[in-house]
Amino acid sequence: MQIAVPDALYIPVVLGSIRRNRRSHNAARVLVERIEAAGQRTSLIDLREWRLPLYDEEDETENHETVRAFRDVMARSDAAVWLSPEYNHAYTSAIKNAIDYLRTEIRHKAVAVCGLSGGAMGGVRAVEQLKLVLIELHAVPIRGSVYFSDARTLFDQDGSLLHPEVARRTDDVIAELIWYAQVLKWGRANLPIPERR
Repeated sequence: MQIAVPDALYIPVVLGSIRRNRRSHNAARVLVERIEAAGQRTSLIDLREWRLPLYDEEDETENHETVRAFRDVMARSDAAVWLSPEYNHAYTSAIKNAIDYLRTEIRHKAVAVCGLSGGAMGGVRAVEQLKLVLIELHAVPIRGSVYFSDARTLFDQDGSLLHPEVARRTDDVIAELIWYAQVLKWGRANLPIPERR
């Protein structure tokens, strides 16, 4: 029996920190590099650069150029990785603002949620909270996550990762995400999605 090799998936990485002196940009680059190393297509959706307007349900913001572009990227995606530093035991307001613009664009798609913090827990509280929000949009968060703990010591001055075990953990999470993304992509194309009565 011959199994067809799936086409490369498109898996963008959404970076949720917009602070000037953020460490999460280096972590986002690691995620992008490891997705590419796994043979998939990706792009970095840096919410600092995208500057989405605050969500208010007004026609002007709903039709804002960057909002339409963000929705288009997420609609074209086969899966996504969301990366948030932990602020006050939660994910960032920039990520919540971005998510509020989404409707069906990530429905029945696999997502990985990753966290970052200066402490030993690597943003675990932010990750678990964000997974709950993504479930509400009918996305499918995978169990595995990458926790970039002790962010001040993870990277050198050039932004290179100093701990290879983090790259190995990242590869494991991405492999799991790819599996779920392939299964759900097939399902969306071949099976009717149940309708709520």
